[in-house]
Amino acid sequence: MKEEFLRLLDQSVWANRRWVEFVYTRPEPEERPRELLAHVVLAERVWFERIAGDPRTENTFLRLGREELLESIEENRRTFSGLVGSRLEDVIQFRRGGGEEYHARVADILHHLITHGYHHRGQIAGQYARAGVPYPNTDHIHYLYTNRL
Repeated sequence: MKEEFLRLLDQSVWANRRWVEFVYTRPEPEERPRELLAHVVLAERVWFERIAGDPRTENTFLRLGREELLESIEENRRTFSGLVGSRLEDVIQFRRGGGEEYHARVADILHHLITHGYHHRGQIAGQYARAGVPYPNTDHIHYLYTNRL
């Protein structure tokens, strides 16, 4: 399972970086894609803080600059990798934004983060598709093909 998580993480980081580069080099920047990219990395941060027992980040819909996004992607990659290597079966108690108490295994939280990123990158792709703008292909099979894996 560890190897699969790390492979999915590599694809997710690759896809997030491609989207950041695409969105932040557009001649007429759109706000929603920037918000969604920031949401992906900030939501990951929220979960990592919950796992660490130190929840601090409250707002996951801030706007971040290009460099801050890229730095956050790398920081989150390191944290995710560390959790894969040491805490997959740990069960975390946490409080959701609405105040509800929950618990989940770290492995399930990491699955959530991978699919959460796919979901929001898909929303961004949909926005550009509706506008007729060619956008980067960041699906998993394309990642494998592009990187000869």
